Order: sequence, then C-alpha cells, then structure tokens
Amino acid sequence: MIRTQTRRPASQGARTAAPEFAAYNVVAEFMDLRSARKAITALRRGTIEADNISLMGPAADEAAGQAETGTADTRVAQYLGSRVGSGATAGAIVGAVAGLLIGGLSAGALGADVSAGVLLAVMLFAAIGFGAIGGFVAGMSSLQMAEPWELTFFNAEGRAMVGVHSEKPEDIDLAARILEGQDPLEMYRVRPDGTPV
Repeated sequence: MIRTQTRRPASQGARTAAPEFAAYNVVAEFMDLRSARKAITALRRGTIEADNISLMGPAADEAAGQAETGTADTRVAQYLGSRVGSGATAGAIVGAVAGLLIGGLSAGALGADVSAGVLLAVMLFAAIGFGAIGGFVAGMSSLQMAEPWELTFFNAEGRAMVGVHSEKPEDIDLAARILEGQDPLEMYRVRPDGTPV
C-alpha cells in the first residue's frame, strides 16, 4: 500500500479545545488512547450524544498537536474497512438464509417445482442485497462517532480522560454506568467550573 504523508493545514487551527463543562459532568481516566477509544465507542453505543463527549489529558493533547495525520488516517480507514466488511458478511449470511426461506416457502405456497438453480439465484440476490445493506449500516454507524474518537488513533503516550457533559443528570448517570464498565483507572463527577465534586 502506498502511504502519503498528510499534514493538517495550520489554517484549520487546533484539533481540540479545552472541554466546556456543563451543569453535569463525569470524567473517566484511562491508561492510554486505545482504552479511551473503547470507552468512547461504548458511550456512543449507549446512546450518549457525540457532542457531549470530550477527550482530555496528556495523550489527547499530544495527539491534537501532531501535524502529520497520515498514519492515524490509515488506522481510521482500516478500522472502518473492517467494520464495513463485518457488516457486509453478516448481511450476506442473513440474506442467503432469508433467500432460502423465501424461495422455499414461495415454492411450497405456490406448489411449484423450483429447481436448485432458481433457489440458488434467489439466495445469491438476497445475499448481495443484504450484504450491501449490512456494510452500509456498519460503516455509517462508525462514521457517527464523537469527534475526539479520531484522536485515539494517533501515536501518543500517556493517560487519556474521557468526559461526558450534559445539562441532564440522567445522561451523566447513564454515562457513568457505561464508563464504569470500561474499567477506568479513576472516575469522578465534575462541577461546571471544572473542579471535582
């Protein structure tokens, strides 16, 4: 594979800014960016709004300051490609089974003698259709990750903190339960002024 070195234009400014704390906040500290990525992914799957998630800490600051983005972009593309491939495979399997059932039930209901070739064609078309849908859904769900998620693909050392900020206490309660399941090194609630509760 040919790799090109991509640099972030200075005109685009900083990649991250200090998080703005809301009325209710929770912050979880993780060993590295990879652990933080898993936590961000879990938060998004748990219906936490992407705009309410932030990434902080030494590793996040180092990642945000890196001008060379080629390696991280390659990692993001590989991750998305594997998700699309998995979704397409799962969709194709479901489609083939659905095609077999639909073809078999249709033949039985109509009392027609269906050849193996016709049944195979129905299964193949269903597998292709469901595979395309599965790949699309998997890819689109991955693209809707929080903006800090992309930073977790950079080579940066140090701890990373994932924050969730909301005007609703129930959002923070849900986020705290999700983050607790990700085995953070430390987790705490934060006041709107940024001080721990």
